Amino acid sequence: MTRVKPVAGRNDGVDRYFRRIGYKGRGAPNLNTLRQLQAAHLIHVPFENLDVFHRRGVRVDVNWSYQKIVNRRRGGWCFELNGCFGALLEQLGYRVTRLSCRTFEPGTGGLSADFDHLALLVRIGEDRYLVDVGWGDCPLAPIPAETGEYARRPRKVRIESTDDSLRLIERVERVDGETTWELQYEASLHPRALADFDDRSRYLQTEPGLNWTEKPLVTRATSAKGGRVTLHHDRLRKRQDDLSFVDEHVSQEKWASVLSTFFDIAPP
Repeated sequence: MTRVKPVAGRNDGVDRYFRRIGYKGRGAPNLNTLRQLQAAHLIHVPFENLDVFHRRGVRVDVNWSYQKIVNRRRGGWCFELNGCFGALLEQLGYRVTRLSCRTFEPGTGGLSADFDHLALLVRIGEDRYLVDVGWGDCPLAPIPAETGEYARRPRKVRIESTDDSLRLIERVERVDGETTWELQYEASLHPRALADFDDRSRYLQTEPGLNWTEKPLVTRATSAKGGRVTLHHDRLRKRQDDLSFVDEHVSQEKWASVLSTFFDIAPP
């Protein structure tokens, strides 16, 4: 999208983005608008790795992401989704910082390499918010970037904030009914450019054995209350607003039809 003056200078690129995510407001840069935009994006634009899975390759630059998300009506992963959404927010007058995140790795109990995930820090006046439309099943509303616990759908979250970093921790329910707090990622507050994520993006889409390269995944929210639909390689999960869910087996013969029905995506 070509950079223009905020709000009053909205151009056709912004309007097309609004139509893509079903947003019909004015886009004034305040917290209420940010909440609406984030929820609309998560409902209408899926997190998906199909281009990576099929070895078609993806890029981190906004021109690529905008063409894919808005014009081709596809989804993407964090570098595409948060990269493009961050550009939209800047067009609307928000102050946006791109954050490099190290994600929690359950297998080792440690954190991944830098640039493993891209998140956004959005400033409104003196307040800061963690915003993320590229974490798959992520919080559906902005989270204050200050230490504390916050009620968010689909799960309560905790932020641990220092001068240099933010940690996103979610309260999750285990299969045995017990609840626990689980670290999702640690975000460095050092500002980054999209190009800084390019090397990690190439690694994540070419390294053998990673989930991104071995298993297709498409998921999107269905409401701002926590509903979600997720398509795996052999299973469709429908989650209701009360967070109950039903799994349905999906054969390879029906996979393309399910992809079209629930995500309006033709197989790449």
